[in-house]
Amino acid sequence: MPHELPRLLTQLPELPRRLFARAHQRAVVARRTGSDKPDTTAPPVAIPIRAISGETEARRQIFRHGLRLARQEQWSALVDALSDADRARAMTPAGTSASRLLCDGAVQDTLCRASAPVAQGDAEAARGIAAGFCRALGPTTEAPMRALIAASAHLGLARLWRAAPAASLPVPRRRAAVQHHLETAHLLLRPHAPDSLGSAALQAAHCAVIEVLPRPEARLARDYDALIALEPACPAHLRAYGNELSPHRFGTWPELERQARRIAMMTAEVWGGGGYCWLWLDVLAAQPEGLAHLDTELFVAGLHDLLQIGRGADPGTQAEASQAHQHRANLLAAWCSRLRHETAPASALQSRARARIAACLDWIVSDHLRELHPALWAPGRVPGGALDPRLPASEADALTAQGTAAAQAALRDLFAHHVSRGRSVVFTDQGIALKPGGCTSCTLAPCAALAYPRRNLRDEDPPCLT
Repeated sequence: MPHELPRLLTQLPELPRRLFARAHQRAVVARRTGSDKPDTTAPPVAIPIRAISGETEARRQIFRHGLRLARQEQWSALVDALSDADRARAMTPAGTSASRLLCDGAVQDTLCRASAPVAQGDAEAARGIAAGFCRALGPTTEAPMRALIAASAHLGLARLWRAAPAASLPVPRRRAAVQHHLETAHLLLRPHAPDSLGSAALQAAHCAVIEVLPRPEARLARDYDALIALEPACPAHLRAYGNELSPHRFGTWPELERQARRIAMMTAEVWGGGGYCWLWLDVLAAQPEGLAHLDTELFVAGLHDLLQIGRGADPGTQAEASQAHQHRANLLAAWCSRLRHETAPASALQSRARARIAACLDWIVSDHLRELHPALWAPGRVPGGALDPRLPASEADALTAQGTAAAQAALRDLFAHHVSRGRSVVFTDQGIALKPGGCTSCTLAPCAALAYPRRNLRDEDPPCLT
């Protein structure tokens, strides 16, 4: 069991390839049974749906490994797995930190037990559950990874209290509960300096408790610079930094803009200009007034860079690169789709920026989207990743159904000029193909470039080529 995680991590690049193989096998069976015959009831926009993406599967496996070790109280094995993942900077295909997933799995049962007292407003009971977990874990003063696991439990409880219903506890007491768990996490982490240990996982945890320190705004740049330097390929770190720099936290719009430009240069080898987008992405989803303060053209250029990463990868890493690319394509397409349908009042400057960025949905879908990852499209979600491995199966299924419906509606709207003429839009690995009405064998566009000629010609009605 202690040696299971290295084997699991080495298999991460294989997960997308296995999923591709399964899908191919299903397609072969379908052809043999004749189910690939023309379907007159086919939807106007047909796109493969991958409810469980390679990213989702990778997250689940690592999360469940942490959960299993904690349930069996194999603390030494858990610490070894966490140390191995942190030292190797192990990540899922789309850049989710394996050490974070292991910690989330390890504290999952504790947070589930604490959720009922939190919903009832019983702060003492929630503290007792966390204290019991820390006692079982053992001493942390000289064990940095044990301290990280214990701190993760308290950070999770702070998130539970923030999300608790208003009726559970008066606001001042709820804030006090959040403060208690953040301060406890800080005390657990304080003996372990991330810079001396070279630990990205510990540095991320230190950043998560920054608000309980004196003058947090003065520490933001130093602490997050250290974290991003240790693990620049993890988008979660850049997105967290952007959130902390927003006016709702410890920053200002001009400061967020300056730091986004600086981080884009700092991470250019990994993301091109995409680091600028990562810092703004979640902030704009929650605070659309920020549209008046960013450089729109720089943001659009960053989107292009994010979607060029991994194109033309080596054959040995092509499956993993393809899954990461499709994850980002779905995430950014869903984000632009929400922006496209935003109806909140806005200033003229905000409206122009919103229209310019929302228009990117067109080329993101036509040039990059080849399959649907429904969880990223679910209404009301700030796009943050694949299906959360902590979700119960029923909630995950509901989220998948909602996301599928939302994505298909967005695509029908995007291709309305073709659908209104009776055409079917079919997504393939090579691009987008069009099937004219009344013709089952005519492929007008074997690739996106042919499907979409110049913008001013898109509404023309070309004749059926057959």
